[in-house]
Amino acid sequence: MENQITSQDLQKKIAGYLETLALETDIARKSEEMQRYLEFVASFHQYSATNIFLILLNKPEATHVAGFQTWKKLGRFVKKGERGIPIFAPLIHKEDLDKDTSPKVLYGFRIVYVFDVSQTDGQPLPPVPDWKSPEKNAELNEKLIAYAERKGISVTFKNLPGEVQGVSMGGSIEISSSAGTKTIIHELAHELMHRGEDYSLESSVRETEAEAVAFVVCRYFGFEGLKCPNYLVLNWADKNMISRCIERIQICSEQLLILF
Repeated sequence: MENQITSQDLQKKIAGYLETLALETDIARKSEEMQRYLEFVASFHQYSATNIFLILLNKPEATHVAGFQTWKKLGRFVKKGERGIPIFAPLIHKEDLDKDTSPKVLYGFRIVYVFDVSQTDGQPLPPVPDWKSPEKNAELNEKLIAYAERKGISVTFKNLPGEVQGVSMGGSIEISSSAGTKTIIHELAHELMHRGEDYSLESSVRETEAEAVAFVVCRYFGFEGLKCPNYLVLNWADKNMISRCIERIQICSEQLLILF
């Protein structure tokens, strides 16, 4: 670990790491593997908060959800005997049925059924680009956890559902037993940056800030092969968003790096 570095030199290092991250994120977005996956994801409807609640209530493990016809267009079919997930679909018609130019208005909802990808079969799905960074540094983990505890933030390691690597819950962090040091930094950055009014920031902004801080700290300590660029692209971030958030990212990164 590096010692006796001046604040000015540290800021230069942070700026260099963020420039690298922005470039690598742009490259990741343009990769053939990522383009195939993003095109696949774009086929799915963006559901309302109410419908997301209904989907998770009926099938908590759901990942990609679509109607029968949408799955058919994607070359997949709903398996025999599968029960659909009920959601609300809006009913819309012209305000004045006798006028062609009349604006359309919402007059109610009806129940329709959607199915999770696990309930379908058929054409193979494009693989999710690798976004996990499992490398661990025991000494760094210990110091990060001690810092979190001094801040009143508990850190617990446990088996988390699905592919979840970590969760920040406002005063506590849960980390998957398989997750690397990067995940601890990511969730700790959420705790430091995204509580109170800052929680109202868009999800893509919050994820950009936390992942960029994790990238900076990990690169400072020599981590290689980080999948942060893929993680950012999968959370709808790009190099421009990194630039817009750069000041907040630099402040939090320096806040963590001066611990060591």
